[in-house]
Amino acid sequence: MPKRVRMSPEGRREVIIKAAIALTREADGCLDSWSRQDVASKCIPPTSPETVKHYFSQPDLRETVRVLLDK
Repeated sequence: MPKRVRMSPEGRREVIIKAAIALTREADGCLDSWSRQDVASKCIPPTSPETVKHYFSQPDLRETVRVLLDK
């Protein structure tokens, strides 16, 4: 079991967004290719799907990634 890591809300959001961006790039830009579980598994430090859900709804996370990748 991974060790629990305390982070600020801003730091945790950043980790989640970075993981979602990485998954989107791995899928050649397809925003519908990943789930909360995929994002949680990609996060460093480890994050649970429930934590991803706490910080972002699925549509909001996909929109955030889309906006950041369009920059």
